[in-house]
Amino acid sequence: MSTLSTYPRPAVAVDLAILTVTGAGGADPELRILVQHRSDPDGIALPGAFLRERTTVAQTADMVLESKVRIAPDVTAGPRLLRLFDDPARDDRTWAVSAAHSLPLHEADLAGARGELVPVTADGQLEGVDKLLFDHAAIVAAAIADVRERYEIRQRYAGVGPDPDHFLPEPFTLHQLRRVHEAVLSEELHKDNFARRMKPHVEPVYDDDGEVLLSTALRGRPAALYRRAQ
Repeated sequence: MSTLSTYPRPAVAVDLAILTVTGAGGADPELRILVQHRSDPDGIALPGAFLRERTTVAQTADMVLESKVRIAPDVTAGPRLLRLFDDPARDDRTWAVSAAHSLPLHEADLAGARGELVPVTADGQLEGVDKLLFDHAAIVAAAIADVRERYEIRQRYAGVGPDPDHFLPEPFTLHQLRRVHEAVLSEELHKDNFARRMKPHVEPVYDDDGEVLLSTALRGRPAALYRRAQ
């Protein structure tokens, strides 16, 4: 009688596509993904690690952040599972399956992180990176498609809110909010249409006298400050 031990088993890895928008709230926000230079094999890859015996995927993701990226972000939502990448030829070293995740973070959470934050181009490539190890280019493509789908508002009438992944700290102006959406989508959005779409999902910020707070850091006329509707 055969037992489970007679069946070959793949190694299971957890790979993280860590995304952020650098300069959120400024004039030139930019969607970026963290990559790391590594050896054995030499090349550029996403941070990741193999599951150790009797550990969970979530525990392994936490270990990658702590040991490989060396950050401890304060997030309420954990990594988002993209899908399993299971091409038997994806890793020359062994038969390996990757539970690939995306993790959107504030830029501030990545202060001191090991690695390089590489800009994402309009066509969904990593600027200046010719090749990623293993099938990490496919994981990057999946992570970019995933985040852009959440920020896309054309032809959609429900399910898209202001900055779904919270790249932009509160409070913010509608201009700053639009610029972050544009950075993620890598396309220009119509100013008035965007404002109409977002206003039901945000609320003004008031001072102690009940007056709407206005921005002071931007050039031009002061603009009302908002936060996500409670």
